[in-house]
Amino acid sequence: MLPKPESACFMIADISGYTSFLAGVELDHAQDIIADVMDTVLRRLRPPFRLAKFEGDAAFVSAVTDKVDGSLLQDAIESAYFAFRKRLRNIKQSTSCECRACSKMQDLDVKFVSHHGEFIRQKMAGREQLAGRDGKEATPAVLEEPSLPVSGERFLTQPVHAH
Repeated sequence: MLPKPESACFMIADISGYTSFLAGVELDHAQDIIADVMDTVLRRLRPPFRLAKFEGDAAFVSAVTDKVDGSLLQDAIESAYFAFRKRLRNIKQSTSCECRACSKMQDLDVKFVSHHGEFIRQKMAGREQLAGRDGKEATPAVLEEPSLPVSGERFLTQPVHAH
């Protein structure tokens, strides 16, 4: 039996400044900081969003449409953003480390790109994957458009506005 298409809201939470941050800092502290703040962001997005996969410094999440509306989407993004900023502040206040990673972590930010569309669930190599063109719509905006603003921004594609 073929899988049936489902309607969903897709979102990417992307750490802004990640590449330049990693280029000039100690990797052990940098990775601990990134893992900590990404975990904080994901905890604020779940539920209703569910982690689909990580792509470097970005987390790709989705929520079936009947579990999310525009208001919940905005609330989830704001909650995740403020938790991200607060977590960075708390890490800085609780450490006496003066390494470059710990000194520059406040330069990091997070942006969110949301898209509404259809997907199907498919199993590949024992893992469930989301497949379909709509799941990819948000990705180019985050990963390939250097002209997009990068400071705590949220980007909603036209299908999100229409839904």
